Amino acid sequence: MKLLHLSDLHIGKSIGSYSLLEDQKFCLEQILKIIEDEKVDIVLIAGDIFDTAIPNNEAMKVYSDFVDEIIFNLKKKIMAISGNHDSGKRLEISKSFFEKNSYYIYGNSFDEKISFDDEYGKVNFYPIPYISLARAKNEIDSNIENFTDLYKVLLKNIDYKDRNVLISHCYANEKPYEDEKIEGEKPLTIGGNDAMDAHLFKKFDYVALGHLHRKHFVLDEKIRYCGTFMKYSFSEINQKKSLTLIDLKEKISIKEIEIKPLNDFEKICDYFENILKMKNSNAYIEFTLKDDKPIDSPMAKLKMKFPHAVSIKYEKSINIEKDEDIDIDFEELSSLEIFEEFYKFKMNEKMTDLEKEILKKVIQ
Repeated sequence: MKLLHLSDLHIGKSIGSYSLLEDQKFCLEQILKIIEDEKVDIVLIAGDIFDTAIPNNEAMKVYSDFVDEIIFNLKKKIMAISGNHDSGKRLEISKSFFEKNSYYIYGNSFDEKISFDDEYGKVNFYPIPYISLARAKNEIDSNIENFTDLYKVLLKNIDYKDRNVLISHCYANEKPYEDEKIEGEKPLTIGGNDAMDAHLFKKFDYVALGHLHRKHFVLDEKIRYCGTFMKYSFSEINQKKSLTLIDLKEKISIKEIEIKPLNDFEKICDYFENILKMKNSNAYIEFTLKDDKPIDSPMAKLKMKFPHAVSIKYEKSINIEKDEDIDIDFEELSSLEIFEEFYKFKMNEKMTDLEKEILKKVIQ
């Protein structure tokens, strides 16, 4: 049985003011081809299908088209769970209809088991969608204090006969506490410990995890985060994105298949004059300017060469604290006069008449 492990699709995500839907569709097309070429039997989606609990129509259409292509045209099965970005209840709407068409979605149930057979025997799948600790204490067991406690309860009745696959959305770690800074992912708890003890997963033949955007395994190669299929933040610039293909025979084999982006993510740090001489790029770019003084309308100028310019910051942060204090009479001066005084203090020069006229229009 061949499985394709996906997670953290975040359909509908934006970076800055730019929607990433076209980039996502470009990657999803590659995934569909991989499913067909590799003769995948079941696609596993380990949570965070959408970027928000209430996705817009465009995001829902992109995901719906992806699912339709897999189950109706390619005739493959999908097993998906909700993540902490999703609404589990919303995803389970029309659940019975979905299951009749080989799309198994779990967003609001935590003790499910579904089995399929291949030439080597039975494979049992255990889908565990994301659940908050507060809800777990209320609905599952009032003694639950952390995510390790939660998974001890959820896994306690599994006998591990045959081959067994877990699909879950969590922060699994070698230790039952956080030991690294996680960027790009929304925390599972506010001010608490997100981590759970991955040793609880060691009896499974494969564990398809979601939540962390960096592809890696925990304790054992079979306990795995496949990572996102494309970059979603500038902290992921140096990561190569891929899918994880699992061939679940008598012995498991795992391989990664790279996914190419439509537009990559970049960071550029240089003087503004030098940046304008660089080659045009459609990448999503975070600019850091080395200039000592602010540039007039830098974003508008950059977007002429870099249409996906996301943000600009200055390498040397502006510090308004000088040896002498700024002395402005806020009580007696007008808004325009206050700004003139501040400009003079900051720039060591007076505003021109033209700049004053522009500021007047802005204030009015």
